[in-house]
Amino acid sequence: MNLTLIAAEAMLGNGWYTAASLGAEIGLSAKRASGLLFNIRSSKKYQVEVTDLPNRQVKVIAIDGRTKRNFDLWRTAIFGCKAA
Repeated sequence: MNLTLIAAEAMLGNGWYTAASLGAEIGLSAKRASGLLFNIRSSKKYQVEVTDLPNRQVKVIAIDGRTKRNFDLWRTAIFGCKAA
């Protein structure tokens, strides 16, 4: 799985992210996270909401039309219960 997809999965359904907050969550520098946010914003694979500069924030709405994280889908499939 590529790093952009991993970042988008972490962001999906978890609110707004800046480069600094994304980097802190997935253990990368803010500079590297900024590049990932650019990839997410510019790819047709991801549906996002974006605020204006300065202090741009990005919110991932869906990945390829999917609005739930893979982790939550697997939990529902295996255990038959919704995510807490």
